[in-house]
Amino acid sequence: MGPEPFVTDKLLASIGDRMRSARERAGYTLEQLAALTGLSKAHLSRLESADRQPSVATLLTFARALDVPVSWLLGEDVSQIPFSIHRGDEPRRQVAGLHVVPCSGYAGASVLEALRMTIDPDRIPGPPARHQGEEWLYVLKGLLRLEYDGATHQLPAGSSAHFDAQRPHRLGAIDQTTEVLIVAADGTRALPGLHR
Repeated sequence: MGPEPFVTDKLLASIGDRMRSARERAGYTLEQLAALTGLSKAHLSRLESADRQPSVATLLTFARALDVPVSWLLGEDVSQIPFSIHRGDEPRRQVAGLHVVPCSGYAGASVLEALRMTIDPDRIPGPPARHQGEEWLYVLKGLLRLEYDGATHQLPAGSSAHFDAQRPHRLGAIDQTTEVLIVAADGTRALPGLHR
């Protein structure tokens, strides 16, 4: 069975609506959120109006700043109890050319996000990402190209990497479709007394 359709105007509008809703619920103006996230006011405005597709790094940055799960921004409804199960058959979404399935997220979750990503070998990567916190990734299938802080690494299936996500990083697939499990954690929230 082939992959289902990914990005639609309706999905982009939904992400934009949820981004706007989360910002307004937190009481931030676009200017205040821009200062908090390091994203420009114009970029945030285009995301909220669905004129631009957010990158995974942007979704992580936005979600952390406003204490909402990335899975909620992508359209999943989360229950009110601090528990969730993800069975692997959730719909995939396309984010910046990556096919993404959220694998985490419960009401109030804010320390980590787990995402399963499928990367096509012909994907044209965008600029390297940077965001608050750490990332751990595990290559489920294929051969991953991980560009990190100026060096390029090839990771076969079964390999993992753990790194500071504030340094530039970018993912790609080598010669075949590659599937990766990524866990992004905001370490500053896990340590009492530290503030961003």
